Amino acid sequence: MQAKLRRRAIFFSWSGGAALIAALVAANALSYLLFLRGDFSAGGAFSISRGTKQLLRGLTDTLTVKVYYTAGLPAPYGLDRQYLKDLLAEYKSAGRGLVRVEFLDPGQEKRRREALDAGVAPLQLSVMGRDKFEIKESFMGLVFLYQGKTEVIPVLNGTSDLEYDITRRIKKLASAKAGTVGFVTGHGEAAPDNRQYQQLFEAVSDQVSAVAVTLDQPVPASVDALWVCGPTMPLKPAELERLKTWLASGRSLGLLLSKRDVDLRSFMARPQVTGLDSWLAQWGLEVPDGFVVDAQAQKIQMEQPYGPFRSIVIVDYPFLPVATDLDRKNPAMRGLQAVSFPFASPIRRKPGAQAGLRYISLANSSRASWLSAGPSVNPRTPLESLMTKEQGPFSLAGVLEGNFSQASTATAATPGHLILVGTAKQLQPQFAGKASDMAFFMNLLEWSLQDETLLSIRSKGSSYRPLRPLPGAAVFLVKYSIILLLPLALVAAGWRRYARRQALRRELARCFDEA
Repeated sequence: MQAKLRRRAIFFSWSGGAALIAALVAANALSYLLFLRGDFSAGGAFSISRGTKQLLRGLTDTLTVKVYYTAGLPAPYGLDRQYLKDLLAEYKSAGRGLVRVEFLDPGQEKRRREALDAGVAPLQLSVMGRDKFEIKESFMGLVFLYQGKTEVIPVLNGTSDLEYDITRRIKKLASAKAGTVGFVTGHGEAAPDNRQYQQLFEAVSDQVSAVAVTLDQPVPASVDALWVCGPTMPLKPAELERLKTWLASGRSLGLLLSKRDVDLRSFMARPQVTGLDSWLAQWGLEVPDGFVVDAQAQKIQMEQPYGPFRSIVIVDYPFLPVATDLDRKNPAMRGLQAVSFPFASPIRRKPGAQAGLRYISLANSSRASWLSAGPSVNPRTPLESLMTKEQGPFSLAGVLEGNFSQASTATAATPGHLILVGTAKQLQPQFAGKASDMAFFMNLLEWSLQDETLLSIRSKGSSYRPLRPLPGAAVFLVKYSIILLLPLALVAAGWRRYARRQALRRELARCFDEA
């Protein structure tokens, strides 16, 4: 019996090993012939988007991507290089032979001069070796060549928005005409000619063609979408009529409206007259005078006196609501998890408003929100004292779409879009630091141009997933489960293994006795 068991063990051991080797050989052969890749991350963060694939399939000539990336850099730069290599492999695959990728060594003097002449910026990075520490000149840039035109990414800044940066430059090369967005100026708005917003419009101009537009004359024919971003002075009747005519022509008009001016030194707010209230009323829209206060709000740092000392404390600021109730079906909101709306007023659609127009709310405050009409915006004011009879949720941003020509002198009946946001504070330098808020504004710009290629990419990595608070009993249960269950699981596994070995020994002893 013992000899029989030994022969069976040898047979199964050799046959099992041979089968395993054969399976590995077959798997390697298939992997060489077929390229399959699965991405199970949220939003497909590690694969190129549908819009990118459609853009690459529309190429009519060879697109050359030259990568000047110094090899052997420490983390995270070395890992970013591998991520870039994998991502460009997907671009090459989707390009169907029209995308050529070249990784060039900028350590060679010839390649170094090429990189500098193309606009790739050198960096001075600290590199730690086994026996030395040195400052090394490094390159991390890309150059795109297509039909005699060139686009450059001078420095690779991380990987979160890498696909967007690459696709945007390819789109600029492949598109015959870039979208032009006109920003109304002359009333204190955020516009390209306003120095206060210079940094903002440097980022905007890197994406679209941004021009300043005055309403004392007709809007230039080259403008594809029109925006009014936070006027602080009244618009004239003739200017309002031009905005009406623009909407009636079936194009997009964006309006960021702040009902009050806020002094952050005294934390007091005063009404701001823009002349847009009656203009919005003809479309059945109303933006009440007051601020939305929300229990779901941004946190800010404040100085707190403790006797003779002062310390920094972090508090919730209800006047900076964070909206997580977003219309993710709309391309302008796709992929966003949360957007903050500093000092926002609610947007209402009046009952019995004009037929043929439909209002869609893009972002809403939480149910624990109220409309505060008082002039004070002091962050030390407790939320309980700000609660009023008017409770949310409120619409903080939305779009009114339909035929605006019914009440206009224009004859066109093409549906237009009025994008309305209840605050313009998002664009101000002191509030423009959050990536998700900037992504929201850029999304709206692209949506007003109806550019869905980039919309499918923009928000990767802009996630807001706060931990849900647990009740005290659940915290106690989770804590001691982690402390006790793991050791108990190890003991149980050890006991099971011991019992199986004992049973095997008894079986072998029985076999020897029978023999």
